[in-house]
Parts: sequence; C-alpha cells; structure tokens
Amino acid sequence: MRRLLTIVLAVGACFSLAADDTRKTEQDVLSRTPPELVIGPYRHVRPQDVGVTIGAGVVAPFPTRTYRGPMKVRSPATIENVVIDGCLRIESDNVTLRNVVIRCDSFYPVKATDHANTRIEYSLVECSSPTKVFRLIDYQNFSVHRTETRGCEDLFFLSGNNDGLEVTYNYMHSLTLTPKSHADGFQFGMVPTSGSAIIRGNYFWANAEGPKTDTIFAEGKSRVKLQIEDNFFRVWGLRTIRCGGEGSSCTIRNNVYEQAYEDMYLLGYGKLLFGYLKGKGGHAASCNRLEDGNLIREYQNGVDRFHGVDHKTSNCPEWPY
Repeated sequence: MRRLLTIVLAVGACFSLAADDTRKTEQDVLSRTPPELVIGPYRHVRPQDVGVTIGAGVVAPFPTRTYRGPMKVRSPATIENVVIDGCLRIESDNVTLRNVVIRCDSFYPVKATDHANTRIEYSLVECSSPTKVFRLIDYQNFSVHRTETRGCEDLFFLSGNNDGLEVTYNYMHSLTLTPKSHADGFQFGMVPTSGSAIIRGNYFWANAEGPKTDTIFAEGKSRVKLQIEDNFFRVWGLRTIRCGGEGSSCTIRNNVYEQAYEDMYLLGYGKLLFGYLKGKGGHAASCNRLEDGNLIREYQNGVDRFHGVDHKTSNCPEWPY
C-alpha cells in the first residue's frame, strides 16, 4: 500500500517569537474559509477577484515559505501554503495543491501523467517563457479551480485519455509571446486525445502582442466532449473556439464575449468568429452574449460567425448584470 505523503508547510507550524513580536493569531496561521462565488449562467470571475475570491492568498496568507519537497510527486500528497520554485511533475494519484505559487521558466510548470485525481485550487502559476502551463498525458480527473495563471504561451496541452478535466472559475491571462508564437488556450488533438472537459466560469485574456490561434482548440486527432459555459472571452485568435477533429463535440452556452467582437476584423484574416464547429460531433451553441448583454448575432455582413451550428437565442437565462 502506498504511503500517504503529506507535505503541509505554514499550517500549524511553530513560531519562534522575539519579545517585541506580535503573536500571530489563529486566523493568520490556519486556513481561512473561502468566500462564496456567485455562480450560474453568465457568472464568471474577473481580474479584480484575484486575492479576493480566487488565487493565492484567499484561503490562507499569501505563501512566502519555500517548498522543500520533491519536484517529482510520486505518492499521494497535499502541498499547500508554499512557493514552488521550479517545474512540478505529478506522477501519482490523489495530489492536491492549495494556496501555492508555482514559478517555472521551462517546460512545464505542471506536468501530470498516467494517474488520476489531482486538484489545484486557490493558487498562482506563472512563467516568463513561451511554454504550456499544464501538460496532461493520460491523466484523469484533473481539476484547476479558482486559480490564476500568468504568462506562458499556451494554457493546456493534452494527449491520450484525459477524461474528467475540470477548469472552473480561473483567471488565465497575460501570455508570454514571441514573433514565432501560435498561442493556444486549450490544445486537444495534435496527437490522439480523448476524454471530456468542463470549462466553466473562467476569464480568458491573452493580453499580449504576438501570433495566436484559438482560445479552445479541439481538432485533428481529438475525440473529446467539451462543455464550455459561463466564461468570459476577450479577443484571442480568429476562431476563438474551434471544435471538430475525428469525433469531438462541443456545447457552447451562456458565455460572454468582449464587446470588441461585435464588429471586429483581424487584419489579413477576416471576420472574428465566436466559434468554428465542424465534423461529425454533436455540437450545440446557445444563449451566448456580448459584454453589453445583447445576444450574439450569428450572421453579420454575410459571415456566419458561429460556423457549423445554429446559435439558438430563445428561452435564454436572464442577463444578471
């Protein structure tokens, strides 16, 4: 039986205090109760939520202690309240990262392979090189929740069976790009990829000059089922959400698109699309809106901006803002 490895720093630790120190309160040392999120149709996080309801510093003080454990995690572990200076490799089931800062300037800040059940929450992952943030290979039930990612070139690069991916209520922004970049948010299908993913309540913002493809890309050798809902999309690439592949299906509903999409062309490419859906998958799109609350018009000046599927705009949830 595997030995449970628990790495917990800065929680319940003993402090050596000088006479003039102010004794730390229990609230300073122990984990805080995370604030509630208002969830539901169109409800997404925003940049100003960092440090308030999402990211490091929410459920415990912002971490300053350095992680001293192994960079290859090969046993079940809980790692929390630390700064990880390096690139983490998860080679085990049942790993939790909570209130951590991961700083990696190589490939990849987090790579998870051949196991199941990792959860990253209330954390910050950052890098200043053009790499992918998360690299998943045959890893099931991988969750990223209420976390900020900053920098890097792509968000996720997946291969193999990655069933049960959940990416919920995160702020993912400010890519690190070069003139040779072709930044993808989520990249499924460059090599055979299967499984399912829920992508919900996130705020996606490339916030960088340089070549970009699409925020979500499931093409080529992908056979994935994606549920994409309640996110906020700032302008990224030409097609925004591209779904096809050998048998992928995408449900795109109740998302909010930056107002700039309303009548935007990308120089040399043409009209910016809300989605580009093709192939034999059972795609669906409904009740997506612009930032001002207006439901998206699928056809504009002869361009089908939700290519490959009818964008349904009846019986939509109320606009909450």
